Amino acid sequence: MSILNQAFAKALDPSAPPLLSQIMAAARQGHLCLRSSLSLSVTSKAIVHDAGRYYLQRNWVLETAIVEEMGRLLSATPEDLFDPERFILPETLSLEQAEAAKSVLTRSLTLLSGGPGTGKSFLAIETLAALARAHRSGSFRVKIAAPTGKAADRLAAALPPLANVDIEALTLHRLLGLQPGRTRLFEHHPLDADLIIADEASMIDASLFAHLLQAVPDGCRLFLLGDADQLPPVDGAGVFSDLADLFAIRLRKNHRLQNERLYSCFDAARTGSLAPLLEILEPPPTDLFGWIETEFQLTAQFETTRLISPLRKGPFGVDAINAHLLERLQSRLAYGESWSAPLLVLSNDPVQKLYNGTPGTLQGIYQGGSIPYGSEEVLFADGRRFLLRQLPGYELAFAISAHKSQGSEFDKIVCLLPPGSEEFGREALYTALTRAKKEIRLVGEKEILEKVASKHSQSENGLKERLNFFKGSALNNPPEGQAPLDSLVTGLKTSSSEANPKL
Repeated sequence: MSILNQAFAKALDPSAPPLLSQIMAAARQGHLCLRSSLSLSVTSKAIVHDAGRYYLQRNWVLETAIVEEMGRLLSATPEDLFDPERFILPETLSLEQAEAAKSVLTRSLTLLSGGPGTGKSFLAIETLAALARAHRSGSFRVKIAAPTGKAADRLAAALPPLANVDIEALTLHRLLGLQPGRTRLFEHHPLDADLIIADEASMIDASLFAHLLQAVPDGCRLFLLGDADQLPPVDGAGVFSDLADLFAIRLRKNHRLQNERLYSCFDAARTGSLAPLLEILEPPPTDLFGWIETEFQLTAQFETTRLISPLRKGPFGVDAINAHLLERLQSRLAYGESWSAPLLVLSNDPVQKLYNGTPGTLQGIYQGGSIPYGSEEVLFADGRRFLLRQLPGYELAFAISAHKSQGSEFDKIVCLLPPGSEEFGREALYTALTRAKKEIRLVGEKEILEKVASKHSQSENGLKERLNFFKGSALNNPPEGQAPLDSLVTGLKTSSSEANPKL
């Protein structure tokens, strides 16, 4: 039990028992609750106990809101806007894809899970086109959103021109109008939409998920697309994986890859099967940085190749790799020589339409001293150019973390598993490997790979139990000995939400 967790617990409740510190430690690791088969004494009002699960009050409120809103949407009937006879799908869709498309037509809530290449985006486009053809009169309103603007814009850009469809693409935070420290759960601001498509749903944390579900108005359709096997959100507890286990239509067939060996490695990383991964495993080099320089020729290969590792910090984390490679690049440059380096945008700038996670290429001419200067140009895939100093934030990206790699694709991936990677589960490995379109290399010790493949990074919560037995209103049917949620919310609106602006 860390001193930091104890300090936070004391700040929340001066008479805090050790249990509160343990629950806070679990929350900091991305769990909504702490499970225990023992009957632990609950003496703090900051703790909610339910069926062997112990929550911080805030996380209990979030989970209960998700349970309640999921129940509402699962039992609701969407507005009758479409003629089923004119809802015609292409024959090229698989049975699972067709099932998901018809679910969007007939249900208020549809969850779709599938890995890269399984056709999630293609299906969303075909479903929207079929809805446009089947719409009875006038236009219908569609919101396309994702945790990152890059993902939302990518899906919107792939849509063909559609008659009678009013489409807006934006980040989930902008869609929901969330303002840190000011926007609170249960304020009920329904969205003006007939259909909401939320992409990259595995990256949506519990707080954002609760806000999204509550903003779906009665009669609206919500279509959630994601990959339940990917890493959970980096900043909070993930819920999509558990919801997908209960309700999602799953796509398994890969329509993009022709390389069966590559696909078998993806599937092995997803399930934790070692044999296909051991076949491609390479021993780690004695001199990692020298090996990278020799193998990848800094200015030549990083347009199509990327190094990915679960580790961000430490002597062999991606931050150290990027700093070293920039230093080596600079040491080789002659005055007046052109140079380039990959980068990622780190913050959102809606005015310039630059979003967190968007990749670009930094291009400059060496003028002596340390690079970059800030006056270099950054070229993006859509052809736009910005001065480096105009970006809202950036980082070099010779190597990127598994979390940062989500939503990206490269011809070739080199996945590094340096010491420390064993702290991560196979979701990190799966996320890294599935960024590859043509080739993967896996570099690390066998013992580390075995530990990574055997570990499952599942977030602890009570969603499966509570949704399996969902009966009526969970909001005012609290666990024994606890106040109704309405009374907890009153306190949360005036205190906890100020300290936790994401709520």
